[in-house]
This record gives sequence, C-alpha cells and structure tokens, in this order.
Amino acid sequence: MEVLYQDYLITDDKKLISPQAVKTLLDGSYWAPDRSIELIEKTIRNSICVGVFDEEELVAFARVVTDKAVFAWIADVIVNEAHRGKGVGKEIVQFIQDHPDIPAHSQLLRTRDAHGLYERYGFSKNDNIMSK
Repeated sequence: MEVLYQDYLITDDKKLISPQAVKTLLDGSYWAPDRSIELIEKTIRNSICVGVFDEEELVAFARVVTDKAVFAWIADVIVNEAHRGKGVGKEIVQFIQDHPDIPAHSQLLRTRDAHGLYERYGFSKNDNIMSK
C-alpha cells in the first residue's frame, strides 16, 4: 500500500525501510534509544511497517503487530523532529486505519504523549494505554 501526502511517500514496502534509518529515529525516542540493530531488524520482519519518506530519506516510521483479523498493536510511531507539525503523524495513523491487513477495531498502543492525535481516531486513554 502506498499513498502520497504533500511531498511525502507513505508506504508499507519493507524493502524501502532501512533498519539503520529506523535505528536513527528510535535513538531519539524515550522508549527505544538503546534498541540494537539486530532487534530492529527482527521487529521489521515480524510487523507491518509504515515508512514515510521525504525523497529517499526515511523521516517517520511506525509498525503494527497484528493477527490481521482481530487484534492490532501499534508500536514505534516516530516522526523526525524536523518533520513534526506537518501532519505526518496524523497521516501515519490514517494509513494504519485504512490498511487492509490491519483490523479497524481492537487496536492498542502505549504512549506517554500524543494522546490527542490518537483520540481523533477513536482511541481512548486508560493510564498510558490507548485502545479502540
């Protein structure tokens, strides 16, 4: 699946997603700054991944762990700081909502921030767990 948003390409094509580029993004996160490249490679292999590209540079990433029928766990949603405030995060969540292999309900994510973003898509907060 691919969509264009402004000048960004949003895709689930894992061949385009460099584990090293994902590591660079996650190194700046509060939840995965020390995640090894080997672990990142494994998470990419075993998830539906969303990459957002500005030309050929990966500027945002998310992944979804799912059985493709009932349950989906949204993880590692991150946008490069230089690209925040441009609607990229909203487009990632919309891409996930529209993806044919991701159930539209029974979605879960854990986050300390961006609750307002997820609430727009039907998620509700219970502690730091967002669910729908």
